[in-house]
Amino acid sequence: MKLENKSLNRAFPVCLFLGYLLFNGLLFFLHEPWRDEANVWLIARELSPLELLREIKYQGHPCLWYFIVMPFAKIGLPFRTIEVLSFFVMAITAALFLRYGQIHMIVKAVCLFSPVFTYFYPVVARNYCLIALLLVILAWLFPQRNEKCVWYGLLLGLLVQADTIAIPEAGTLSLMWLCENAWCSIRTKKLNGMKKVIKGIWIPAVSLLLWIFQFYEVSDSPQFNTRNMGLSEMLNEIKVFSCGIFTRITGWEQKTTIVFLALAIVTLLVISVRLKDGWVMSVLAVSFLFQASFSALVYQLHIWHYLSLCFVFIWVIWVLNEQMREKQKTDQWGRGLIGAVECLFVLLCIGMMLHWNSEAEISSLSVAMNGLYSDAEGAAGYIQNNLSEEDLIVTANIPMASTVVAYLPKYNFYFAGNGQKSSYADWSEEQSVTTTLQGLIEWGRENFSDKRELYLLWTEDACIEEAEELESYERLYHTEEKTVRGEEYTIYKIPLHET
Repeated sequence: MKLENKSLNRAFPVCLFLGYLLFNGLLFFLHEPWRDEANVWLIARELSPLELLREIKYQGHPCLWYFIVMPFAKIGLPFRTIEVLSFFVMAITAALFLRYGQIHMIVKAVCLFSPVFTYFYPVVARNYCLIALLLVILAWLFPQRNEKCVWYGLLLGLLVQADTIAIPEAGTLSLMWLCENAWCSIRTKKLNGMKKVIKGIWIPAVSLLLWIFQFYEVSDSPQFNTRNMGLSEMLNEIKVFSCGIFTRITGWEQKTTIVFLALAIVTLLVISVRLKDGWVMSVLAVSFLFQASFSALVYQLHIWHYLSLCFVFIWVIWVLNEQMREKQKTDQWGRGLIGAVECLFVLLCIGMMLHWNSEAEISSLSVAMNGLYSDAEGAAGYIQNNLSEEDLIVTANIPMASTVVAYLPKYNFYFAGNGQKSSYADWSEEQSVTTTLQGLIEWGRENFSDKRELYLLWTEDACIEEAEELESYERLYHTEEKTVRGEEYTIYKIPLHET
């Protein structure tokens, strides 16, 4: 009977993992990549490493994801390779979580098929999947942090470069690691612990300096904006966004959010008192308050950012279990407290599942299953099948057009606003220049006297004024269905010379 139970215990995680790969694999094939995914691919394909570091401040994300994507983009692999990378990262994350996570298997199962692990990170190819992987590895390595100092420090350094929103986690974890060893050295009057930590703690410090280098003078970016407000207004906005985080990912009302937060805070406080260690709780608190403050003061964060907090929560549960074992607090009372935290996390995951299946969610499961994010692949397919690489193709909105451009590396695209070759969005004022249809035609005649016509890739928020004149020209392609991200395309054929 015991042998059967052991076999079942081994088979269940394997079945969960295969089911996870199968379900997200289905969503992977149904998903249409969109401009945020395309822009990373184009930047990685066209810029050198040094140029990339100079460009970072205009894009908003540190360099790690770009450098991972770069070799695949530069050797000419298809655009959708970027999705394979994020799927692979999350497959490793899920495998480590299932195999080593110090969390109840039922909690793992619920979490794995909730939006925490499913779709948003493995299918939509963004850098946030790196936060998930690094936090899971950091939790796994936590018991050996003082034996594998260089590896632990390297992971913290990489976490800084995964995304700006991960800096609070990396910083608090580094401080926690440093302080616990400093206290141990003071208590034992031996410096062995500090000597070991110094081997690794310098890595996240240097990584933070690299982050500062990348975002130095970020205020030069036309997209950078901060809100000026008084202290009371700022605190009120942070409170609003603190509740807004839960509203966005679960659809909960403010009262439900406040009850959940109160229960989580009380439970974690009791555990911290029992362990005589408040560091683990502080990691979650600092990460949460940073995202609420950042949304209030600088830029309103989105669901991909908020989901990273769920992986901080996973790290918290995992590490609290480890600390309970280290400090021999795994009695019935200790197990009950950890069970209470796990129940709260399950409630959060279930709330996210229900919200993901509702019509209120812009990135709902229905949208994920129907591939309505973008029609870029359809527009790119038309261009590839009907236009040659020598034809003059002009875009009317660089960010919107970038998804189409990513599919067609051998084609040249020009921006109607300034007449320059275009690919990725650099968010400069130059890429916001407007023109008229007649001005575009005159530009084409002057610069491409050998071309008989130009082909205009039209999207919403186009840079061309007096757009009603386009209706007199031949429409070659048009997206019939509305997409979630507004990436509907029309291709016009515009003669450059009167016949």
